Amino acid sequence: MKKVRFDLKYENKSETSISVVERYRRAIEQEYRDSGWEGSWDNSLALVHYRGGEEEFRLGKAYLCSDDPLDRTVGADILGQLGWRDETFLDESVSLLISALKDKVDSVVYCACVALGHRSDPRAITHVIELAKNPSTEIRNGVVFALLGHTSKEAIDTMLMLTCDDDPETRNWAMFGLGTQIDTDTPEIREALVKGTSDDDSEIRGEALVGLANRKDHRAQELLLNEWKTYEDVSILSVEAAELIASPRLYSSLLELSATLDLEDDFFFESQLQLAIEACKPQILKAV
Repeated sequence: MKKVRFDLKYENKSETSISVVERYRRAIEQEYRDSGWEGSWDNSLALVHYRGGEEEFRLGKAYLCSDDPLDRTVGADILGQLGWRDETFLDESVSLLISALKDKVDSVVYCACVALGHRSDPRAITHVIELAKNPSTEIRNGVVFALLGHTSKEAIDTMLMLTCDDDPETRNWAMFGLGTQIDTDTPEIREALVKGTSDDDSEIRGEALVGLANRKDHRAQELLLNEWKTYEDVSILSVEAAELIASPRLYSSLLELSATLDLEDDFFFESQLQLAIEACKPQILKAV
């Protein structure tokens, strides 16, 4: 297959792939020792992913088959993004990662789910959704990531269920997945998004509002006005939803937000707010 990926920075790297992987593993071990397993370590596998050749695949497979669970998480991380857009060793990697979903260590299963999410292969869906009711919050969070972008009925039904999960991070990702990552529009999805607008978490409410705005749901305007009136923590996502709706009915409320919110140190929020104000400005004012 012709190589599509090209990045001069990585082309000129001379470090061996095994050295990159070993350094990555040490970083994970240190992170785990210092503050617990968070999955937020430095993304130092980029060179290995970029190369994505036979050597890198064999490294991923060897680590995934190790007796050490920390090695197995590394193996999953390697196999998840081999070849970037070229998706090298896709079939082989997906098969290995599906097998890793049966691992007895939660962190390994989580990393396998995330890797399958990157691979985005529909063959994994049936296996992933079996974990959707797992008692481990970490695993359920991984399930959501694995299902992002999939539009099969079983994937969407699972995401709908996870929008009601006890864990706010899982709910947040599920709401994001349904609201923004797919265009599918059903009454069930809309009702889940409406329910999400009353969540205690402002980011989840924001994701739900963006999802409704993407679908031009007539309830979004009233829900946005209620969001800005009822809740003290105004999310940038709610303002993004206002831009998508582009309704003059929201204009005065957006101006009020601009006047009352302290956005001096938040360039991105200020920029998004101005975009929303311009989108919602009544035509008579635009003509002036």
